[in-house]
Amino acid sequence: MQNEAQFDAERIKRFGEQSELLLRTYHAEFAKDPTSRATESSRSNLIALRHTIKQIYGEAAALAVANPFDFAADAVSSGG
Repeated sequence: MQNEAQFDAERIKRFGEQSELLLRTYHAEFAKDPTSRATESSRSNLIALRHTIKQIYGEAAALAVANPFDFAADAVSSGG
């Protein structure tokens, strides 16, 4: 398992790009139908990515990825 010190700028960038894509997908699905399975699935994907980053790299890394993209931390943490 890697520690926070090994969570370098390249990984933050890559995870940030993934987070941004997942967030855009969630917003698009939410705009179509807030109660659809696709909306719930895309929200779950956001939660899963943040949770995985937090488990492997720690809370600081999860926040480093989330904050630059205004990641919906409240919505994500309430579901995870």
